[in-house]
Amino acid sequence: LHGRTNIEATLSNNTLILVGENGSGKTTFLRILFHFLSGRWLALIQFRFQSIVVTIDGHEYGVTHEELLKAFKGADRRVLADLPPFVRRKVMEIFERGDPDRIATELYRLGTHYPIQPELILRQLEYMGENPRGIQKNFQDTIKMIHRSINAQILYLPTYRRIERELSSIFEDIDTKDFRRHRSQLKQMESNDSYIELVEFGMKDVKDAIDKTLERLKDFARESLNALTLGYLGDVVNQDYLNLGMKEIANVSDDTVHSVLNRIHESILTQTHKEHLFGVINSARTADAPTEHQKIICHYFLKLLGFQEALQEKEQQISDFCELCSEYIVDKSFIYDGTTFHFSVMPKNETSADRNIEISELSSGEKQVVSLFSHLYLSGQQNYFVLI
Repeated sequence: LHGRTNIEATLSNNTLILVGENGSGKTTFLRILFHFLSGRWLALIQFRFQSIVVTIDGHEYGVTHEELLKAFKGADRRVLADLPPFVRRKVMEIFERGDPDRIATELYRLGTHYPIQPELILRQLEYMGENPRGIQKNFQDTIKMIHRSINAQILYLPTYRRIERELSSIFEDIDTKDFRRHRSQLKQMESNDSYIELVEFGMKDVKDAIDKTLERLKDFARESLNALTLGYLGDVVNQDYLNLGMKEIANVSDDTVHSVLNRIHESILTQTHKEHLFGVINSARTADAPTEHQKIICHYFLKLLGFQEALQEKEQQISDFCELCSEYIVDKSFIYDGTTFHFSVMPKNETSADRNIEISELSSGEKQVVSLFSHLYLSGQQNYFVLI
Protein backbone atom coordinates (compact mmCIF):
# COMPACT_ATOMS: atom_id res chain seq x y z
CA LEU A 1 0.00 0.00 0.00
CA HIS A 2 1.38 3.44 -1.04
CA GLY A 3 4.50 1.64 -2.26
CA ARG A 4 5.87 1.14 1.24
CA THR A 5 3.56 -0.94 3.46
CA ASN A 6 2.45 -4.57 3.38
CA ILE A 7 -0.73 -5.25 5.32
CA GLU A 8 -1.85 -8.73 6.39
CA ALA A 9 -4.95 -9.37 8.50
CA THR A 10 -6.68 -12.58 9.57
CA LEU A 11 -10.26 -13.02 10.75
CA SER A 12 -10.54 -15.21 13.84
CA ASN A 13 -13.98 -16.59 14.73
CA ASN A 14 -15.42 -14.33 12.01
CA THR A 15 -14.06 -11.28 13.82
CA LEU A 16 -11.31 -8.73 13.14
CA ILE A 17 -10.74 -5.67 15.36
CA LEU A 18 -8.42 -2.94 14.07
CA VAL A 19 -6.66 -0.77 16.64
CA GLY A 20 -4.40 2.11 15.70
CA GLU A 21 -3.72 5.82 15.98
CA ASN A 22 -5.56 8.35 13.85
CA GLY A 23 -4.08 8.41 10.39
CA SER A 24 -2.63 4.91 10.67
CA GLY A 25 -4.80 3.64 7.78
CA LYS A 26 -7.66 1.78 9.49
CA THR A 27 -10.37 3.43 7.36
CA THR A 28 -8.29 3.04 4.19
CA PHE A 29 -7.93 -0.68 4.87
CA LEU A 30 -11.67 -1.08 5.45
CA ARG A 31 -12.60 0.84 2.30
CA ILE A 32 -10.21 -1.22 0.19
CA LEU A 33 -11.62 -4.42 1.67
CA PHE A 34 -15.21 -3.28 1.06
CA HIS A 35 -14.58 -2.21 -2.55
CA PHE A 36 -12.72 -5.43 -3.33
CA LEU A 37 -15.25 -7.83 -1.77
CA SER A 38 -18.19 -5.98 -3.36
CA GLY A 39 -16.61 -5.64 -6.82
CA ARG A 40 -16.54 -1.84 -6.75
CA TRP A 41 -13.58 -1.76 -9.10
CA LEU A 42 -14.00 1.86 -10.17
CA ALA A 43 -13.87 2.98 -6.54
CA LEU A 44 -10.99 0.61 -5.72
CA ILE A 45 -8.73 2.03 -8.42
CA GLN A 46 -8.36 5.35 -6.55
CA PHE A 47 -6.13 3.67 -3.93
CA ARG A 48 -2.39 3.31 -4.49
CA PHE A 49 -1.66 -0.37 -4.01
CA GLN A 50 0.27 -3.03 -5.87
CA SER A 51 -1.96 -6.05 -5.30
CA ILE A 52 -4.76 -7.38 -3.10
CA VAL A 53 -5.17 -11.06 -2.21
CA VAL A 54 -8.02 -12.46 -0.11
CA THR A 55 -8.14 -16.11 1.03
CA ILE A 56 -11.60 -17.56 1.75
CA ASP A 57 -11.98 -21.24 2.68
CA GLY A 58 -8.55 -22.00 1.24
CA HIS A 59 -9.23 -20.30 -2.12
CA GLU A 60 -7.26 -17.19 -3.13
CA TYR A 61 -8.83 -14.26 -5.00
CA GLY A 62 -6.70 -11.36 -6.10
CA VAL A 63 -6.32 -8.26 -8.25
CA THR A 64 -3.45 -5.93 -9.09
CA HIS A 65 -3.66 -2.18 -9.58
CA GLU A 66 -2.08 -2.60 -12.99
CA GLU A 67 -4.91 -4.95 -14.05
CA LEU A 68 -7.51 -2.44 -12.89
CA LEU A 69 -5.88 0.39 -14.84
CA LYS A 70 -5.63 -1.75 -17.94
CA ALA A 71 -9.27 -2.80 -17.71
CA PHE A 72 -10.47 0.76 -17.10
CA LYS A 73 -8.52 2.14 -20.02
CA GLY A 74 -10.15 -0.50 -22.20
CA ALA A 75 -13.58 0.45 -20.89
CA ASP A 76 -12.79 4.12 -21.50
CA ARG A 77 -12.14 3.55 -25.21
CA ARG A 78 -15.29 1.49 -25.71
CA VAL A 79 -17.81 3.03 -23.33
CA LEU A 80 -16.88 6.73 -23.30
CA ALA A 81 -15.97 7.01 -26.96
CA ASP A 82 -19.40 8.35 -27.93
CA LEU A 83 -19.40 11.08 -25.30
CA PRO A 84 -18.52 14.65 -26.26
CA PRO A 85 -14.76 15.18 -25.75
CA PHE A 86 -15.18 17.84 -23.05
CA VAL A 87 -17.51 15.56 -21.08
CA ARG A 88 -15.17 12.60 -21.46
CA ARG A 89 -12.30 14.74 -20.17
CA LYS A 90 -14.39 15.92 -17.24
CA VAL A 91 -15.37 12.36 -16.33
CA MET A 92 -11.73 11.26 -16.51
CA GLU A 93 -10.66 14.18 -14.29
CA ILE A 94 -13.28 13.25 -11.70
CA PHE A 95 -12.14 9.64 -11.84
CA GLU A 96 -8.54 10.64 -11.26
CA ARG A 97 -9.62 12.58 -8.17
CA GLY A 98 -11.07 9.35 -6.79
CA ASP A 99 -14.74 10.39 -6.62
CA PRO A 100 -16.70 7.78 -8.62
CA ASP A 101 -20.06 9.10 -7.42
CA ARG A 102 -19.39 12.32 -9.36
CA ILE A 103 -18.90 10.25 -12.51
CA ALA A 104 -22.38 8.78 -12.04
CA THR A 105 -23.85 12.24 -11.53
CA GLU A 106 -22.23 13.66 -14.67
CA LEU A 107 -23.52 10.74 -16.70
CA TYR A 108 -27.08 11.15 -15.33
CA ARG A 109 -27.00 14.89 -16.05
CA LEU A 110 -25.67 14.21 -19.53
CA GLY A 111 -28.48 11.71 -20.08
CA THR A 112 -31.00 14.58 -19.91
CA HIS A 113 -29.41 16.17 -23.00
CA TYR A 114 -28.04 13.26 -25.04
CA PRO A 115 -29.46 9.82 -26.01
CA ILE A 116 -27.17 7.76 -23.76
CA GLN A 117 -27.80 5.10 -21.10
CA PRO A 118 -25.99 6.13 -17.88
CA GLU A 119 -26.75 2.82 -16.13
CA LEU A 120 -25.25 0.75 -18.94
CA ILE A 121 -22.12 2.91 -19.06
CA LEU A 122 -21.65 2.64 -15.31
CA ARG A 123 -22.10 -1.12 -15.41
CA GLN A 124 -19.42 -1.41 -18.05
CA LEU A 125 -17.13 0.93 -16.16
CA GLU A 126 -17.52 -1.40 -13.17
CA TYR A 127 -16.91 -4.37 -15.48
CA MET A 128 -20.46 -5.67 -15.04
CA GLY A 129 -21.58 -5.56 -18.70
CA GLU A 130 -23.61 -8.28 -20.37
CA ASN A 131 -20.72 -9.85 -22.30
CA PRO A 132 -17.41 -9.02 -20.60
CA ARG A 133 -14.19 -10.28 -22.10
CA GLY A 134 -10.58 -10.71 -21.03
CA ILE A 135 -9.69 -8.98 -17.77
CA GLN A 136 -13.25 -7.71 -17.30
CA LYS A 137 -14.58 -11.26 -17.43
CA ASN A 138 -11.93 -12.36 -14.94
CA PHE A 139 -13.06 -9.62 -12.55
CA GLN A 140 -16.69 -10.56 -12.96
CA ASP A 141 -15.96 -14.25 -12.37
CA THR A 142 -13.84 -13.38 -9.33
CA ILE A 143 -16.56 -11.34 -7.64
CA LYS A 144 -19.18 -14.03 -8.30
CA MET A 145 -16.97 -16.64 -6.62
CA ILE A 146 -16.30 -14.31 -3.67
CA HIS A 147 -20.00 -13.70 -3.12
CA ARG A 148 -20.74 -17.42 -3.25
CA SER A 149 -17.98 -18.11 -0.72
CA ILE A 150 -19.03 -15.39 1.73
CA ASN A 151 -22.76 -16.13 1.36
CA ALA A 152 -23.68 -12.92 3.20
CA GLN A 153 -24.48 -9.32 2.40
CA ILE A 154 -21.42 -7.09 2.80
CA LEU A 155 -22.45 -4.14 4.93
CA TYR A 156 -20.08 -1.17 5.21
CA LEU A 157 -20.73 1.63 7.68
CA PRO A 158 -18.32 4.55 7.18
CA THR A 159 -17.96 7.43 9.61
CA TYR A 160 -21.24 9.30 9.87
CA ARG A 161 -19.87 12.59 8.62
CA ARG A 162 -20.11 10.91 5.18
CA ILE A 163 -23.52 9.34 5.81
CA GLU A 164 -24.94 12.68 6.92
CA ARG A 165 -24.39 14.30 3.52
CA GLU A 166 -27.64 14.92 1.68
CA LEU A 167 -27.77 14.30 -2.05
CA SER A 168 -29.14 17.78 -2.66
CA SER A 169 -26.05 19.36 -1.10
CA ILE A 170 -23.62 17.11 -2.94
CA PHE A 171 -25.11 17.19 -6.42
CA GLU A 172 -26.23 20.58 -7.63
CA ASP A 173 -28.87 20.99 -10.35
CA ILE A 174 -29.99 17.38 -10.21
CA ASP A 175 -33.33 15.89 -9.19
CA THR A 176 -32.49 13.81 -6.09
CA LYS A 177 -35.55 11.59 -6.56
CA ASP A 178 -34.46 10.92 -10.13
CA PHE A 179 -30.93 10.22 -8.94
CA ARG A 180 -32.16 7.69 -6.36
CA ARG A 181 -34.33 6.06 -9.03
CA HIS A 182 -31.33 5.69 -11.35
CA ARG A 183 -29.19 4.27 -8.53
CA SER A 184 -31.95 1.78 -7.74
CA GLN A 185 -32.19 0.76 -11.40
CA LEU A 186 -28.45 0.27 -11.55
CA LYS A 187 -28.50 -1.99 -8.49
CA GLN A 188 -31.32 -4.00 -10.07
CA MET A 189 -29.29 -4.38 -13.27
CA GLU A 190 -26.43 -5.76 -11.20
CA SER A 191 -29.02 -8.39 -10.13
CA ASN A 192 -27.80 -8.91 -6.56
CA ASP A 193 -28.00 -7.51 -3.04
CA SER A 194 -24.50 -8.67 -2.20
CA TYR A 195 -23.37 -5.39 -0.68
CA ILE A 196 -24.51 -2.02 0.60
CA GLU A 197 -22.61 1.02 1.82
CA LEU A 198 -24.66 2.77 4.49
CA VAL A 199 -23.52 6.15 3.20
CA GLU A 200 -26.34 5.46 0.72
CA PHE A 201 -28.75 4.41 3.48
CA GLY A 202 -29.88 7.67 5.08
CA MET A 203 -32.75 8.66 7.33
CA LYS A 204 -35.22 8.65 4.44
CA ASP A 205 -34.27 5.03 3.80
CA VAL A 206 -34.71 4.26 7.50
CA LYS A 207 -38.19 5.80 7.48
CA ASP A 208 -39.08 3.89 4.30
CA ALA A 209 -37.89 0.62 5.88
CA ILE A 210 -39.98 1.25 9.01
CA ASP A 211 -43.05 2.28 6.99
CA LYS A 212 -42.80 -0.81 4.77
CA THR A 213 -42.45 -3.04 7.83
CA LEU A 214 -45.54 -1.49 9.43
CA GLU A 215 -47.52 -1.85 6.20
CA ARG A 216 -46.58 -5.52 5.93
CA LEU A 217 -47.72 -6.10 9.51
CA LYS A 218 -51.01 -4.27 8.88
CA ASP A 219 -51.64 -6.31 5.73
CA PHE A 220 -50.86 -9.56 7.54
CA ALA A 221 -53.16 -8.68 10.44
CA ARG A 222 -56.01 -7.62 8.16
CA GLU A 223 -55.79 -10.68 5.91
CA SER A 224 -55.39 -13.07 8.86
CA LEU A 225 -58.35 -11.59 10.75
CA ASN A 226 -60.54 -11.75 7.64
CA ALA A 227 -59.60 -15.39 7.13
CA LEU A 228 -60.17 -16.10 10.84
CA THR A 229 -63.63 -14.49 10.78
CA LEU A 230 -64.75 -16.31 7.65
CA GLY A 231 -63.36 -19.62 8.92
CA TYR A 232 -64.96 -19.17 12.32
CA LEU A 233 -68.39 -18.68 10.76
CA GLY A 234 -68.00 -22.14 9.24
CA ASP A 235 -66.87 -23.53 12.62
CA VAL A 236 -70.02 -22.21 14.29
CA VAL A 237 -72.24 -23.63 11.55
CA ASN A 238 -70.50 -27.00 11.91
CA GLN A 239 -70.55 -26.71 15.74
CA ASP A 240 -66.80 -27.40 15.94
CA TYR A 241 -66.74 -25.55 19.25
CA LEU A 242 -68.43 -28.58 20.84
CA ASN A 243 -65.15 -30.49 20.38
CA LEU A 244 -63.20 -27.86 22.32
CA GLY A 245 -60.74 -29.36 24.80
CA MET A 246 -60.98 -27.22 27.92
CA LYS A 247 -57.37 -28.06 28.86
CA GLU A 248 -56.25 -25.76 26.02
CA ILE A 249 -58.01 -22.77 27.56
CA ALA A 250 -57.18 -23.75 31.17
CA ASN A 251 -53.43 -23.48 30.47
CA VAL A 252 -53.71 -19.87 29.22
CA SER A 253 -52.73 -17.30 31.85
CA ASP A 254 -54.79 -14.23 32.75
CA ASP A 255 -52.02 -11.98 31.38
CA THR A 256 -52.16 -13.78 28.03
CA VAL A 257 -55.94 -13.43 27.84
CA HIS A 258 -55.71 -9.70 28.60
CA SER A 259 -52.85 -9.28 26.11
CA VAL A 260 -54.79 -10.92 23.27
CA LEU A 261 -57.97 -8.96 23.96
CA ASN A 262 -56.18 -5.63 24.44
CA ARG A 263 -54.54 -5.90 21.01
CA ILE A 264 -57.97 -5.73 19.38
CA HIS A 265 -58.67 -2.12 18.46
CA GLU A 266 -61.42 -0.25 20.33
CA SER A 267 -63.28 0.30 17.05
CA ILE A 268 -63.74 -3.47 16.78
CA LEU A 269 -64.12 -4.44 20.43
CA THR A 270 -64.91 -1.89 23.14
CA GLN A 271 -63.34 -2.06 26.57
CA THR A 272 -66.69 -3.15 28.02
CA HIS A 273 -66.88 -6.05 25.58
CA LYS A 274 -63.28 -7.03 26.35
CA GLU A 275 -64.05 -7.17 30.07
CA HIS A 276 -67.16 -9.24 29.37
CA LEU A 277 -65.18 -11.71 27.22
CA PHE A 278 -62.50 -12.00 29.88
CA GLY A 279 -65.17 -12.83 32.44
CA VAL A 280 -66.73 -15.49 30.20
CA ILE A 281 -63.34 -17.08 29.48
CA ASN A 282 -62.35 -17.00 33.15
CA SER A 283 -65.63 -18.63 34.20
CA ALA A 284 -65.31 -21.32 31.53
CA ARG A 285 -61.84 -22.31 32.77
CA THR A 286 -63.19 -23.16 36.24
CA ALA A 287 -66.59 -24.56 35.22
CA ASP A 288 -67.22 -28.30 35.49
CA ALA A 289 -69.52 -28.20 32.47
CA PRO A 290 -69.05 -25.04 30.34
CA THR A 291 -72.16 -23.75 28.64
CA GLU A 292 -72.50 -23.67 24.87
CA HIS A 293 -72.04 -19.87 24.98
CA GLN A 294 -68.81 -20.26 26.94
CA LYS A 295 -67.51 -22.86 24.49
CA ILE A 296 -68.26 -20.59 21.53
CA ILE A 297 -66.38 -17.71 23.17
CA CYS A 298 -63.41 -19.91 24.17
CA HIS A 299 -63.22 -21.46 20.71
CA TYR A 300 -63.05 -18.00 19.16
CA PHE A 301 -60.47 -16.87 21.71
CA LEU A 302 -58.16 -19.79 20.85
CA LYS A 303 -58.41 -18.76 17.21
CA LEU A 304 -57.41 -15.22 18.20
CA LEU A 305 -54.55 -16.58 20.30
CA GLY A 306 -53.15 -18.47 17.31
CA PHE A 307 -53.41 -15.34 15.19
CA GLN A 308 -51.65 -13.22 17.83
CA GLU A 309 -48.80 -15.72 18.16
CA ALA A 310 -48.26 -15.66 14.39
CA LEU A 311 -48.38 -11.85 14.40
CA GLN A 312 -45.90 -11.59 17.27
CA GLU A 313 -43.45 -13.70 15.30
CA LYS A 314 -43.81 -11.27 12.39
CA GLU A 315 -43.31 -8.34 14.77
CA GLN A 316 -40.12 -9.71 16.32
CA GLN A 317 -37.78 -7.83 13.99
CA ILE A 318 -39.21 -4.36 14.56
CA SER A 319 -39.53 -5.11 18.29
CA ASP A 320 -35.83 -6.08 18.43
CA PHE A 321 -34.95 -2.97 16.41
CA CYS A 322 -36.75 -0.72 18.90
CA GLU A 323 -35.28 -2.52 21.91
CA LEU A 324 -31.68 -2.22 20.66
CA CYS A 325 -32.03 1.43 19.62
CA SER A 326 -33.49 2.25 23.05
CA GLU A 327 -30.60 0.44 24.72
CA TYR A 328 -27.87 2.23 22.77
CA ILE A 329 -29.54 5.66 22.72
CA VAL A 330 -30.01 6.14 26.43
CA ASP A 331 -32.18 9.28 26.54
CA LYS A 332 -34.79 8.17 23.99
CA SER A 333 -37.31 5.34 23.75
CA PHE A 334 -38.03 3.70 20.41
CA ILE A 335 -41.56 2.39 20.62
CA TYR A 336 -43.58 -0.01 18.50
CA ASP A 337 -47.30 -0.05 19.35
CA GLY A 338 -48.68 -3.40 18.22
CA THR A 339 -52.28 -2.31 18.76
CA THR A 340 -52.14 0.56 16.26
CA PHE A 341 -49.10 -0.60 14.24
CA HIS A 342 -47.41 2.70 15.01
CA PHE A 343 -43.71 3.56 15.46
CA SER A 344 -42.48 6.52 17.46
CA VAL A 345 -39.42 7.93 19.20
CA MET A 346 -40.07 9.55 22.57
CA PRO A 347 -37.79 11.27 25.08
CA LYS A 348 -37.22 9.35 28.31
CA ASN A 349 -37.34 12.65 30.17
CA GLU A 350 -40.80 12.64 31.79
CA THR A 351 -41.27 16.40 31.48
CA SER A 352 -41.38 16.10 27.68
CA ALA A 353 -42.59 12.53 27.36
CA ASP A 354 -45.52 13.56 25.15
CA ARG A 355 -43.30 14.97 22.38
CA ASN A 356 -42.72 12.71 19.40
CA ILE A 357 -39.17 12.99 18.02
CA GLU A 358 -38.63 12.74 14.27
CA ILE A 359 -35.69 10.53 13.32
CA SER A 360 -34.31 13.43 11.27
CA GLU A 361 -33.85 15.27 14.60
CA LEU A 362 -31.43 12.64 15.96
CA SER A 363 -27.77 13.47 16.38
CA SER A 364 -25.16 12.19 13.95
CA GLY A 365 -24.11 9.38 16.27
CA GLU A 366 -27.72 8.40 16.93
CA LYS A 367 -28.45 8.35 13.20
CA GLN A 368 -25.50 6.02 12.74
CA VAL A 369 -26.96 3.56 15.28
CA VAL A 370 -30.46 3.76 13.80
CA SER A 371 -29.19 3.41 10.24
CA LEU A 372 -27.21 0.27 11.06
CA PHE A 373 -29.89 -1.45 13.15
CA SER A 374 -32.69 -0.63 10.70
CA HIS A 375 -30.77 -2.35 7.95
CA LEU A 376 -29.83 -5.34 10.09
CA TYR A 377 -33.36 -5.91 11.37
CA LEU A 378 -35.71 -4.47 8.74
CA SER A 379 -34.07 -5.21 5.37
CA GLY A 380 -35.06 -8.88 5.21
CA GLN A 381 -31.45 -10.10 4.86
CA GLN A 382 -30.27 -12.98 7.04
CA ASN A 383 -26.45 -13.05 6.88
CA TYR A 384 -24.05 -10.11 7.01
CA PHE A 385 -20.35 -9.42 6.64
CA VAL A 386 -20.11 -6.13 8.54
CA LEU A 387 -17.35 -3.53 8.17
CA ILE A 388 -17.46 -0.65 10.66
